[in-house]
Amino acid sequence: MEHLKPSQVPLGASSVQGGTTPRKRKAPPPPRSPLQIQGLPPSPHPRSSAPPAQSPEPQSSSPSPQPPDTQQSAQPEDEEVFEEIRRLRLERGRLLQKIKAFEQQHQSALSALEELSQLKQRLEEAEAERDKLLEELKGGHGIGAAEDMDEMFDFPEMLLSKRSRASPAQDEATSQRDADSANPSPVPGDPGTVAELRKQIEELISHNSELALKVQMLEMFEKDDTNMQTSSSDFVPIVQYETLRKEFEALQERFSQVQASDEASSVAEEGGDEKSQEGCADAESLKALKEKLRGLKEQLASSQSELEELKEQMSLGVFSVECGEGETATAGAGAGAPEGSPSQEAQQLRTRVTELEEELAKTQGEAAGQRSQDSDTIKQLTEKVEELRAALSQRESTKEDGEKGVEGEETETVKGLRDKVAELEAALAKSKTSGKEGGAAGDGDQVRRLQERLGELEGELRKCVPRSELEEVQVTLGLQCEQLARERADVARRLNNALLDLERLRPPPRRDEEEEEEEDEEHSESSEPSGMSEHSRRTMAAVREELEVARQEAAQALDCLCAEQEGRAQDALQLKDAVPLSKHKEALSAVSEQLAQTLQELQEEKTLRGRAEEQAARLEAKLQAMQDAVPKEEHEKVTAELQHSLQASESSAAAAQEALSEKEMELRELKSQKAAEQGLISKEDHEALRLSLQAEINATTARFNDLTRKHEKTCTEVFQVQREALFNKSERQVAESQLATVQKQLAELQAQSSHIQELHKGIQESQGLVKEKDRKITELSKEMFRLKEALGALSPPLGITSSSSTHHGNPGQQMALQNRIAILTQQLQDWERKHKQVVTVYRSHLLAAVQGRMDEEVQGLLLQILRMSQQ
Repeated sequence: MEHLKPSQVPLGASSVQGGTTPRKRKAPPPPRSPLQIQGLPPSPHPRSSAPPAQSPEPQSSSPSPQPPDTQQSAQPEDEEVFEEIRRLRLERGRLLQKIKAFEQQHQSALSALEELSQLKQRLEEAEAERDKLLEELKGGHGIGAAEDMDEMFDFPEMLLSKRSRASPAQDEATSQRDADSANPSPVPGDPGTVAELRKQIEELISHNSELALKVQMLEMFEKDDTNMQTSSSDFVPIVQYETLRKEFEALQERFSQVQASDEASSVAEEGGDEKSQEGCADAESLKALKEKLRGLKEQLASSQSELEELKEQMSLGVFSVECGEGETATAGAGAGAPEGSPSQEAQQLRTRVTELEEELAKTQGEAAGQRSQDSDTIKQLTEKVEELRAALSQRESTKEDGEKGVEGEETETVKGLRDKVAELEAALAKSKTSGKEGGAAGDGDQVRRLQERLGELEGELRKCVPRSELEEVQVTLGLQCEQLARERADVARRLNNALLDLERLRPPPRRDEEEEEEEDEEHSESSEPSGMSEHSRRTMAAVREELEVARQEAAQALDCLCAEQEGRAQDALQLKDAVPLSKHKEALSAVSEQLAQTLQELQEEKTLRGRAEEQAARLEAKLQAMQDAVPKEEHEKVTAELQHSLQASESSAAAAQEALSEKEMELRELKSQKAAEQGLISKEDHEALRLSLQAEINATTARFNDLTRKHEKTCTEVFQVQREALFNKSERQVAESQLATVQKQLAELQAQSSHIQELHKGIQESQGLVKEKDRKITELSKEMFRLKEALGALSPPLGITSSSSTHHGNPGQQMALQNRIAILTQQLQDWERKHKQVVTVYRSHLLAAVQGRMDEEVQGLLLQILRMSQQ
């Protein structure tokens, strides 16, 4: 409707200018024939035109009734023309809408082309990155393969599992069916896939070589442990161990008594000082009681842990003794030896086990008694602590001094602590001089506990503590904990060694034979205590050396404590410059908020990066799927090679199993021979050999199991790789088909867009031609109306002059006017004919454009127009 309005306005204006038609918006069409211009019927026209000069009166009388007839005949023609114009304009609007739709499709096709170009660029970038990664992997695999090829020669023979042995034909049939269904046309061989499979095999070989090295290291460690257990000749007898333990307990009791006396004296001194110094003494007594409570709790925890460790170790020792009894019984039954000696040995071992259990029960009873005493003392100390806390709360409510007073109290408390430390050091020195060899470990523990107590006291004294001091205290506590753990490990190791030695110390078998054997037995019995005494002397010397080392360490720890206390006292004087705890907490909260914000940002960046990596991984997977297609011939070759290697691995495994069975038979024969030759070989040597052979058998079986497990693992990995290759091949084919369809769609869209552009140009040109013709028609219609008005104005005076005076007429002017009118009518008919031709051509072109085709003439015209516009 927008296109109709501007064309309607000039038509209305022309009709208003003419003044002959009653309608304002419709302009009259051009006349169809010269007869209509004159306003005469076709029959009288030749009569009037034949004698134009002789009879002017009928001619002059005929033009007067022309205007109403022409108006009546022009109205239906005008309506038809306007209907045609309306239809043409509606068709033009529809065509414009279609052109806009085609332009939108063209734009979408261009955007799709741009996206395709971007995707191609991304694919090229991903291919470049993949090439770089492959080069790096080649370099790394070349180095790893050069180092590990000399260790794993027979590994490629063990690439397929037992499942492939059972049904290789079924797997081949299924793989061929999958390949035929996924790839109906033969695909050329891609050497890159074979190279990647080889690289994966090399990676698996290197991984298995590393695992084999780890297994060898573990076997070496197990052998070292077994050798240590078998070859350790140093042992501690039970009697000596019990005496040392009793001495250690006596030293602990003496040290606890000394501590109790020191505590009583300190409490008494604090009670006397309360009258003189109220605040400092209460604080010192509180802290001392806290220290004592913590020390007692630590002692209880350590004693409980030691008792649990002893129980575990004793249970392990009993289990090992029972295992030794079972092994000796089986060896005696296989050899056919008399059954009297093993049963006696088993009875002796059982008696020893019962004795050890009784000793454990005694130690547990003593520990329970000590715990009850400690609990009573702890209750008393807690009551005192509560009383002192109540007194302190009352005095603190009354006292509200400034910072100087607090600093003075802190310095006084530090001095009191130093005095207490000096007293404790003196008590430790007395206990060291009075104690024996077994008390060194306890003294060291007490020194470390005192250090921990001092650190805790200083932490409680200082409310505004700098960061550096806290870090130093944490470092010292960590070191002390490490030292304690080391000492516990050493004690546990010694206990294990002692239990192992107890297993080895078994009485010799009784033999009812000749007197020479009895003399040998007496000689062996006399030699064993001498060896025992020498061994006990050695162990005593070693223990003494360890005690001296522990004392030196305790002295060094005390010196370090004194130095640390002096440094901390100086730091306490400089506490004015320390940051208060509230400000420190505020700064920490601000820093934590910043950290949370940064962590959130990092998480968002990680998510974005993960999405980008997922897209890159998808593209890489598509690329690998496009490139990792294995041809059928190479796949069959690889399967044949793998089957060959599988057969070789099966033969090697069968050979290994046969060798193992032969070795086991040989071992049984050797065991039987050695059992038969008991008179020549001693029982201890026999057990040592048996243990070593058993360890070797266990190691070989473990190694064989590991190799079978690795073999199965590699086989499963190879099958997974083959399945992934087939899956990637199918995905590559799907991607190729999708690419082909997309390319076809793009070509079709490009062709449609070019065709639409050409149609658009033709339509625009035809619109221009139609507009020009409309303009010319309107001009001619205006001229015709002017001529009609002039004729209407001229006809009445001509009739009057002819009737009044026939002699004064001018026939030359009438002839000129008639000639002019004929020429104009002829021009109008020519223009009307041309207009109809143009309208028909325009309609045919519009129908061809709607149907999607174009004539050759139109194409030639469009090409000429394009050439002219280019020139």
